[in-house]
Amino acid sequence: MRRAVLVLFGLAALLACGRPAEEEGEQVAPRGAAPAVVGVATVAATEETVADEVQGFGTVAAEAEPPEVRDAWAQLAEAEAQQRLAHEQVTRLEALARGAVAPRKELEAARAAAAAADAAAARARQALAAFGPRMAAAPLAADEAWLLVQVVQRDVPRVAPGAAVRFLPDALPGRAFAGRVDAAAAYVEATSRTAPVRVRVEDPEHVLRPGMTGAVGIVAGAPRRAVVVPTDAVVYDGAQPVVFVPADGGGYDARPVGLGVARDGRVEITHGLAAGTPVVTTGAASLLSAARLPAGEVD
Repeated sequence: MRRAVLVLFGLAALLACGRPAEEEGEQVAPRGAAPAVVGVATVAATEETVADEVQGFGTVAAEAEPPEVRDAWAQLAEAEAQQRLAHEQVTRLEALARGAVAPRKELEAARAAAAAADAAAARARQALAAFGPRMAAAPLAADEAWLLVQVVQRDVPRVAPGAAVRFLPDALPGRAFAGRVDAAAAYVEATSRTAPVRVRVEDPEHVLRPGMTGAVGIVAGAPRRAVVVPTDAVVYDGAQPVVFVPADGGGYDARPVGLGVARDGRVEITHGLAAGTPVVTTGAASLLSAARLPAGEVD
């Protein structure tokens, strides 16, 4: 009798194990469904006004001109002063020589010195010409500071006077200072292949000091409307930027996109996504990792 009871209990257990999960009210994932990722959050892509930016490296300056330009002007002024003195000496000795007061040898030496001064002044003018035309600068307002921004030579044609500027000083994390291009680049430095752009930056609190450095963005071109998403929504499958969007059958699909201007934690999507489309922000990297796993290796 005891053996019969044990057999009955065994049969009941086998039947319970073989019963479909649906009869017990359990949830069964359909075959082929995308794996669920804990902590996924989405936001809708929006349309905003953006503009291209030229990136540069800025230094707060005490003067409107780069040091090399200032030095070149000083050298020219000194060379021209020496030139005037040399010619005045020649004129004086020529008058004395006519009266047989000054020796001929002294006059010839003065003429040689004048010729050397002429050559030095010519060299100084030639050196100064390498810096392009001098850009006149109106005095700064009480709440402004000079900023000299180095941009790469390929971006020189894109920078125009009056363009809006944003300065992020390294010494003041989290602070941004607005400004305007006061004068576009007049020359390109031969060694660095960069060009200095003069900027007036607003400093109402007078916290900027000469020598402070930081990143600079200069608006280039006309503003335009564009699709924009948080930078957290963009992940990279190799070199291809992608965003994850909800799939029709559940789960999420990776969608290749093109990127444009990035600023303040948001990035322009040039193609591949329409405004209003939900994109994954939190959990995008996890989705990419899950999508890379071979079939059957996702728990």
